Amino acid sequence: MFNLFTTATTNLTHKIIILVGMSLLSSIPLGLVMNMTSDREYLYHDVVNEIGRSWGEQQRVAGPALVLPYRYEVVQEKVNDEGKTVKFKSSFQDELIILPKKLALDMDLTHDFRSRGIYQSLVYNAMVSGRANFTIPKINIPNLISLETESARLVFGISANQAIEKIESFEVTSPKAASTDLNRVGEIMPGTGLPQQPGLERGFHQPIDLHLEQAQFNVDFAIQLRGSQAISALPFGEQTDISISSDWPHPSFNGLLPTSREITDTGFKANWQISHLTRNYPQVFTKNAELNLAEVEASTSLFEPVTHYGKVERSVKYGMLFIALTFIVLLIFELGQNCSLSLVQYLLVGCAVTLFYLLLLSLSEHLAFIQAYMIAASIPVLSISLYVASATASMKRGGIIASMLVTLYAVLYSILKLEDFALLMGTGLLLIALLVLMFITRHKNRYCEG
Repeated sequence: MFNLFTTATTNLTHKIIILVGMSLLSSIPLGLVMNMTSDREYLYHDVVNEIGRSWGEQQRVAGPALVLPYRYEVVQEKVNDEGKTVKFKSSFQDELIILPKKLALDMDLTHDFRSRGIYQSLVYNAMVSGRANFTIPKINIPNLISLETESARLVFGISANQAIEKIESFEVTSPKAASTDLNRVGEIMPGTGLPQQPGLERGFHQPIDLHLEQAQFNVDFAIQLRGSQAISALPFGEQTDISISSDWPHPSFNGLLPTSREITDTGFKANWQISHLTRNYPQVFTKNAELNLAEVEASTSLFEPVTHYGKVERSVKYGMLFIALTFIVLLIFELGQNCSLSLVQYLLVGCAVTLFYLLLLSLSEHLAFIQAYMIAASIPVLSISLYVASATASMKRGGIIASMLVTLYAVLYSILKLEDFALLMGTGLLLIALLVLMFITRHKNRYCEG
């Protein structure tokens, strides 16, 4: 009797050691699936970026701002042929950039999807509207010759000009005048003429004939844009109010956080109230000033919580847990049913579980993740349960293993869904499996003591 128990215990010990080794070796095929998942994800992001370049990339809105050319003179010295120092005057041209006193921006985004092959990218259409209130400050420039008010222009910065669909309105009005389009002298033209100023390097401009006696004027605008991934706005006003709303329910706020926000299942709305004290550039500066106008911005990304590649990658990270738990389920089944499976059968079961991840990756590119998961999980559940039923010549035992595997894959799907508690649930599942094994094998060494 002692030898019989010793042999049984030794066989079980050897089998457990071999199963642990097989679980560790499963990291090789799982690594191959992980690399394939990463390659497919990189390809997906390349396609998303390509769609973004075609449709419209991340948009950054800046403006409007008033650009006022001026001329000034500088006294210079040079030594003539007689060796005498001679003073002379030279005139130069520069431009003043005047930012608005108050700025109100309202950006309403409508999301959409654009597809290329089996991939699709989240994009948006945006209606950007608002009003800028300008107050012409007292201009005090040393050695000023003239202000070229007839060459003034209003500039509006947009990071991706090719995604401008339509400028519905861009009107200059004076609080003291009844007519609209006051001082307008030309059509809206591409470019800003400010390539060295971040935020204003691209966009469009409107020439105006500025009258300095009109110390105040307003600019009302409405612009239709296309874009993808994110949109942002620069707070050019002494007091800037920005509102961003969308029908996409997953925003990610960057830069300055909104003063207030409301997020629902049908969309979001966020508001910013920004003072000019939050940034390090003044309301009036010259074109050649080395300033970073984009140092402060209100930004919102249309965030996709987890792509199907991310879910597949997370499931592969738990792959060794999947395989180890499947082996533990089979071992519990063996001990509970007093039957034995060969190591070759365990090896084939491990291959079936590994194939699950490749199926999950392939199906998730064409179906919703939950559908892909259910179809992929049904393959190892059916194949393993039928295999066990055939190996043990018992459909009842095959049904038992099927119910155990269904429970296992249901719990593991829950682990994938609960990102914050995934590690805790996975550890708890392993602990439960270990306790069940300890309970089933509690009598294996009773032969030691009489």
